[in-house]
Amino acid sequence: MGETDTTNYRVYPSRWIQLIIYVLATFSNALHSMTFSPIQSETSEFYGLSTIQVNVLAIIFLFLYPVGTILSIWLNQKFSLRTGIIVGSILNLGAFIRLFSLISPLNGYAALIIGQLFPAISTALFMNITALFAARWFAPKQRDVATAIGSMANPLGLAIGSLVPSLIVTDGSSSTSFFILLIVEAGFTLLTTLLVLFLFRSEPPTPPSPSEEHRLPINIKKDLIDLLKNRHYLILLFSFSLGLALFNAITALLYQIIQPTGYSSTDAGIFGAIIIIAGLLNAFLAGIIMDRTHAYRLILKLLSIGACGSCIYFILILQPNQFYPLAVSIGLMGFFLLPLLPVAFECAVECTYPIRAEWSTGFLMCVGNVLGGIFIFVLGELIKSKPISNSMIIITPTSIFILCCSVISTLVLLIYNGPYLRLEAEHRVDTRTFSDASVL
Repeated sequence: MGETDTTNYRVYPSRWIQLIIYVLATFSNALHSMTFSPIQSETSEFYGLSTIQVNVLAIIFLFLYPVGTILSIWLNQKFSLRTGIIVGSILNLGAFIRLFSLISPLNGYAALIIGQLFPAISTALFMNITALFAARWFAPKQRDVATAIGSMANPLGLAIGSLVPSLIVTDGSSSTSFFILLIVEAGFTLLTTLLVLFLFRSEPPTPPSPSEEHRLPINIKKDLIDLLKNRHYLILLFSFSLGLALFNAITALLYQIIQPTGYSSTDAGIFGAIIIIAGLLNAFLAGIIMDRTHAYRLILKLLSIGACGSCIYFILILQPNQFYPLAVSIGLMGFFLLPLLPVAFECAVECTYPIRAEWSTGFLMCVGNVLGGIFIFVLGELIKSKPISNSMIIITPTSIFILCCSVISTLVLLIYNGPYLRLEAEHRVDTRTFSDASVL
């Protein structure tokens, strides 16, 4: 950059192409985790499985997240961002193994498990680098929007993954419909893998910001100790993990939660799409607001309060013959819950800087996903319990569990007051200028 007093930080038009490829790869991975949850009864009938066995096909994504996190950190440290995404995309191709389950459906569960296992490991390779990818390619004025867009790729995959299976598989005895579902998902994954192999790059020719120019290498032991000693991060870790776990459990078991009140798997698919689409809209809005204000703490708390209120509304409105009010309540849940993901990512990076983004955000996701797997088992058992009250408002153990988790998560998050260490470091570098290498 030369021995001058001023350094030009540039961003390149190819950053948007890289973001699109990253979003598509993450999206394709998320599809696989939701393949069977919206069609639980049809899957049980076709493969001769119990409800627990079907749930495991989604839960495996949560419990294997720590394995993927370790692999992600090692690949990014030892090699590059591109290497991690390539490995994740290749693991994603394990979805083709699920097709072998159709040879003998009643003995095909092993093929389903193995076919889910590889994409499950790869999830962390995509999700843990969202904030890192945004920082690597985008200047501070666009970094938050990039994080918001990237972090919504997984929920968007969950939304489409909730809707498509119930539209394709309408008969639990039809091998043709299951074949179409599995081959469409696997084929899309193959396409995204080819895009990653030929077009995805680790970083631009020059760094887009001072924090990227001076980024530090990962020291796993030291960084972990520093994270666990950071009071602000621990508050964020507890409340975010609780909220993420609850969201994972609700989306994975949505059909089983609403089925006792008379709603179908098609309704569950529609509701699943609504919760994600509403969340996507607000996440993009939150990204723009974050870029302009950097008021991460305030946005995080407002979203958390809204999420808690929408969960309470969902519990109260979960009654028979309330499709449209229930759709509104689920839309509000998505509207407030999903944007918490990119905002929490930015808070984690800010309060732990200069610890690398993939480590601080990856640990958040790791704990939240493992806890989500536990919550799915817990909710799965609570759903079987009888209502505590059959008055005008049906009170169930499931609704009490959802209420307690949402309230506790919100109350803890309200005391979060983490600093903006990365922003402060960048503001101190006042002799450098930012420029765009394109008109984009």
